[in-house]
Amino acid sequence: MSGWGNIGRPLVIIITVAIASMTAVASFLVYTAQQTTESRVELVASQTLRGALAEESMQASSEIAVGLRNMERTLSAAAGAISGMDPADSPARQTLALTESALTQYTDNIVWLSEDGALAYTTREDMAGMVGTDLSDRRFYEITFATNRPFISSSLLGVDGTPSFAVAVPVPDAAGDFDGVLAALVPVSSVKAAFLEPQVFGSKPIMVLTNDGTILVHPEESLVGKNINDGEVSATISEDTLEVAEKNFELMVQGRSGVLEYADSEGEETLMAYEPVTISNAHTWTVAVFEPTSTVREPFLDIFAERQSYTLIATGLIAAISAVFIGFILVLNKRLFTTVSRQDEKITNQLQELKGAYQRLKEQDVIKDEFINIAAHELRTPVLPIVLSAENLADSMPEDDNVRIILRNANRITKLTNDILDVSRIESNTFKLQKQKTDIRRVVEEVLMDAQLKILKGQDVELALESTLPKGTEELMMDKGRISQVLINLVDNAINFTESGTIRVVLAPEDADHIRVSVIDSGKGIYPEVRERLFGKFVSKTDRAKGTGLGLYLCKAIVEAHNGTIRGENNAEGRGATFSFTLPLS
Repeated sequence: MSGWGNIGRPLVIIITVAIASMTAVASFLVYTAQQTTESRVELVASQTLRGALAEESMQASSEIAVGLRNMERTLSAAAGAISGMDPADSPARQTLALTESALTQYTDNIVWLSEDGALAYTTREDMAGMVGTDLSDRRFYEITFATNRPFISSSLLGVDGTPSFAVAVPVPDAAGDFDGVLAALVPVSSVKAAFLEPQVFGSKPIMVLTNDGTILVHPEESLVGKNINDGEVSATISEDTLEVAEKNFELMVQGRSGVLEYADSEGEETLMAYEPVTISNAHTWTVAVFEPTSTVREPFLDIFAERQSYTLIATGLIAAISAVFIGFILVLNKRLFTTVSRQDEKITNQLQELKGAYQRLKEQDVIKDEFINIAAHELRTPVLPIVLSAENLADSMPEDDNVRIILRNANRITKLTNDILDVSRIESNTFKLQKQKTDIRRVVEEVLMDAQLKILKGQDVELALESTLPKGTEELMMDKGRISQVLINLVDNAINFTESGTIRVVLAPEDADHIRVSVIDSGKGIYPEVRERLFGKFVSKTDRAKGTGLGLYLCKAIVEAHNGTIRGENNAEGRGATFSFTLPLS
C-alpha cells in the first residue's frame, strides 16, 4: 500500500489540477468563442444594415429624381401652352390651374414671371396682391433667363417668405426666344411627404441637401437652411468621427454616393447612406438616410447575454461531474496499475523476441542478396557460350525454329540476370553511370533498327521516329548504354502490346532545360490493375510473353539517375499508351 500511496496522492493532485485547468480553459474558450461570434454577428448585422440603407438611399434618390423630372416636364408643357398668351387671358389661367392640379402633390403655388422678371400671375389667391412685384433678383429667374433652360434652385427664400425651392422653366415666345419664367415653388417642409413613399420613409430620418451643400431637409429642423460644412452641423458629431464625417460631406456635395458610420455628439453610433439625385445628367441634390446601429445590435446582445448565463451554468455542472469521476478514476487506476505492470513485462519480452526475429530477417535478407548476386553471376557464365553458339547456329541455319527458340530463351536468361544484377546495384547504392556526349537521335535510330527484328510474323506494326528538337539540342551528356536500355524496354513493351498500327518515338523540347522522349503505341493500353504500381518491381501483365516485371522499375531508376522523370499513361484519344521520360540538356 505504501507504493500505491506514493503514486496515488500525487495522482489525486495531478487529476484535480488537470480538471480545474480544463474547466478554466473550457470557460476561457467558450468566452472567447462568444466574443468572436458576437463580433462576427455585429459585423454581419452592420453590413446588412449598410446594404439596406444603401438600397433605401438609392430608392429615395430615384423617387425624388422622378418627382423633379415630372415637375419639370409638366411645367415645360404648360410653358409651351401659354406661349404668346397674356396672363390675364382665360385660356392661360385655365392652363396654369390644370398645371397646379397636376402638381398638387408637390406644390400649390405656380408663378409666372414676365420677360423682365415681374410677377405676372400666381395660382395662390392670397398672393394676388403681389402681381407686378419685381422678382428679377431671384436666383431661379436669373439662371433660367441666362441659360434659357430649366433650372432647380437651391434658394430657401420663397416669394411669399416661406422657405422654398423652385423648379423653373423658360416660357418661349413665338420664335422660341425667352419670354418669361414659369416656376413651381415647393416648401422645403413638404419635400419628404411630397417626393418619398410614406410607407417606406414615413418614420425614417432623412436629409436632403442641394449641390452647393445647403440643407433642405434634416431630422433637426434647426439645421435646415444651413450649409453642411458649417460648424453647427459639425457640432452634432463626436470629435472621434468628425474627420471621417467631413470627408463624406465633401463627397456628398460632389455628387458621390457612399455609407458613413459615425457617432453623434452624445456617442450614439449611426449609419448614414447617401446617394446623389441626378437630373439631365447633372447633380442636383443629395439624399441621405439615417439609422442608429443599435436597432440591429441590441437584440443580438440580449441573446448573447442569455447564452452566456447558460454557458456558466453548464461549465459549473461539468466541473461538478468531473470531480465525481476523480474518485472513480482513482479506484480504477489502482487495478489498472497492476494490470499494466504485468502487460508491460509481457510486451517487453515480446519486443525482445521481435528484435531477435528482425535481426534474423536482416541476416537472411543479406544472405538472399548475396545468393541472388552469386546466382546471377554464375548464370551468366554458362549462358554466354550458349548465346554465342546459338547466334552462330542462327547464322548458318536461319530457318530452323529450334535454333531461334534456343537463342530467344538464352537472351531472356541473359536479360533476366542483367536485370537482377541492376536491381541489386540500385538497392545497394552501387549503381553508376558512364556519361558522355551522345546523339540521342542516333541512339533512338539504333534501338528502332534492332526492334524491327523483334516484330513477329502476323504483327502489322511499323516503327517511326519523329523529332522537333532544335538544332544543337540532340547531343546530351548521358550514359548511352543505360538510355538505350530504357528505350529498348519501352519499345519492346510497345511491340508486345500492339497487334497493328504505328509505334512512334517522338523527340521534343520539354522546357528550356530538358527534352522529352515519348514512346507512343496503339495497343491495349495500361491495365487498370497495374496503373498505380506501374514502376514497381515485379509488375508485369502481357499476353505475348512472360516478363520479369523489372523493366519499368529499372527504367525509372536509370532516368532518375540522369536527373529526369518518367511517366506512363493511356492515350487520351483512341487506343494505346504513351510512356515518356525527360533528360536534361546539360
